[in-house]
Amino acid sequence: MDITLKIIIMKMWILAMAMTMTVGANAQQKNDKPEPLKPEQRAELQSKKMTLALNLNEKQQKDVKELLVEQGKQRAEFRRQHMPERQAGKKLTADERFALKNKMLDNRIAMNREMKKILSEDQFTKFEQLRKEKHHELRKNERKHKIHNRG
Repeated sequence: MDITLKIIIMKMWILAMAMTMTVGANAQQKNDKPEPLKPEQRAELQSKKMTLALNLNEKQQKDVKELLVEQGKQRAEFRRQHMPERQAGKKLTADERFALKNKMLDNRIAMNREMKKILSEDQFTKFEQLRKEKHHELRKNERKHKIHNRG
């Protein structure tokens, strides 16, 4: 074998090793999930986003933040109670699913009532519109994710 052929083979070998290491490093990074935000942190960010989107005054911002903190604490408590069952693979009965969905709808109704008290009519209308758009985006991304992970 002449020297140029050996050099080409060595370069290809080094390139293949580098690509293998890169793919391995990327695969490991996908499993690293960031630490979840605390309910207070999440509420702070959400209230600031809402302040920008809805042009809230200081009192409205404070009231919205308090409402979001309370909602976040309830959500965290719910997760803490139900996560062990879910990780164990326990399926909910029809009555349990009904009770859960009923409770979620009651919480959403209460949230809407509180938001109506805090926001003006125009702000509440825009809030509802933004929530629908976000819901649509989440569903769209969820569908993409399901299709992507099928194969």
